[in-house]
Amino acid sequence: MLQLRSGARVTTPGRTIGEGDVNLFAGLVGDFTPIHVDAEAAAKSPHGTRIAHGPLAMATAIGMMTQTGLLGERVIGLVNLSWDFSAPVKIGDTIRAHVEVADLRATSKPGRDLATLAFEVVNQSGAAVQRGRMLVVVHAN
Repeated sequence: MLQLRSGARVTTPGRTIGEGDVNLFAGLVGDFTPIHVDAEAAAKSPHGTRIAHGPLAMATAIGMMTQTGLLGERVIGLVNLSWDFSAPVKIGDTIRAHVEVADLRATSKPGRDLATLAFEVVNQSGAAVQRGRMLVVVHAN
């Protein structure tokens, strides 16, 4: 497990978002908005094709971050998410996240810290598609 400290940075492995991901997510959350699931309707959109749900790409980025060992068994609970969606993630795009521990400070409860993680999610071209911050209560190092 990586040492959790302010300024620590990781880049996640990449993950290609496929049609199955979009369909499973739509079914899981009940969001069947045509831009995600209807190829004909999506072809008439400004994107010209179906796009992934923003929260699907966000959750994928967070999931990939957990695979880096940055948090692991330290996690006690999620406190807050603040996320911006700047560009679509199209079916077939590969995303990865650059994550930095932007802040790590003690909480009022002994043995617990509050970690602020800053995310930049990029596609296969290196273009930023999402940026966000996640606050997580963790066991102190």
